[in-house]
Amino acid sequence: MKAILVLLEGTICDTRPRHHLGIGTPEFYQREEMLKDPAVPGSVQCLQELSQSYAMVYLGARPASTLQYTEEWLKNMGFPEGPVYLGETHEERRILVRDLKEKFTFIAGIGDRWDDNEYHTEIGCLSIILEEFRGNWAAVPERITTYERNERIKNNEIHLKGKVEGLSRTLPLLHSKYGDEMWETYFDGIFEMFENSRETRRKEDLESLAENGFNPADLRDVAKWYDKLNKDWRSNPIYGLQEPEIEATESRCTIRVSRCRHAELWKECGHPEIGYQIHCRPDRTWLDRPAWNPKVRFEQPKTLMQGDDSCLFILYLPEEE
Repeated sequence: MKAILVLLEGTICDTRPRHHLGIGTPEFYQREEMLKDPAVPGSVQCLQELSQSYAMVYLGARPASTLQYTEEWLKNMGFPEGPVYLGETHEERRILVRDLKEKFTFIAGIGDRWDDNEYHTEIGCLSIILEEFRGNWAAVPERITTYERNERIKNNEIHLKGKVEGLSRTLPLLHSKYGDEMWETYFDGIFEMFENSRETRRKEDLESLAENGFNPADLRDVAKWYDKLNKDWRSNPIYGLQEPEIEATESRCTIRVSRCRHAELWKECGHPEIGYQIHCRPDRTWLDRPAWNPKVRFEQPKTLMQGDDSCLFILYLPEEE
């Protein structure tokens, strides 16, 4: 699970009630005084929401001797559990952060001072700087989600580009040696893999459909299912690489892809015909008489790889005689 680095003072902890004691004095760090600090409005609810997807790591600008009081305060306020690290000086906290990046994979850091950016830069994550003691916590989850979604698209792009570049160097040589029989062997292998895994995938697909209340016999529900899977940016390995438009009736589902990064990259490499063989042609194996409903048939009259203006996937239920 990825983590979020959360600064304490001013970010989630309002220390102003004890400022009259003198910041940095022994009285300032007395347990009974520290436990009086209120939480910054909105911070508890926001971090509880984020903790459903991310681990929390807390960093405080206070003596290490106050660790027990700090953990007690976090628990009393209702913040999600997470390790707490303390350093009085900026340099001490920078050293802590250098060690933390070896222990956690950070997606974001949340602070209230501009020098908090140094910590976020050190761990290589999104830097969110809020107003001291009253930050706009309501906007934080969407900022983190948008950032991680964009990072996912970037990583998917890098992975696909590396794959296409590698295959575009080797497959033309193999094809020149073995001819079109190579594609038939590849296609037969895909088909065999499909058949061997049919029952397993049938169970998984039907469970997924049922969890969402979708009926595999109604292609309007199947369209909603595909749309949901396509928008699942956390687990969809091609998220952001295609732009599908889906229309459906009870017995017919049409998916039109106007932009496909697979096709663009294979065209850039000068071998869209190879891209068709390894990406487009196998679609029939998975979508004609699919595991989730063997009555469904599939047609693919257009593909970007073959120079058409879009890819067209048609799923339909034949009329029964």
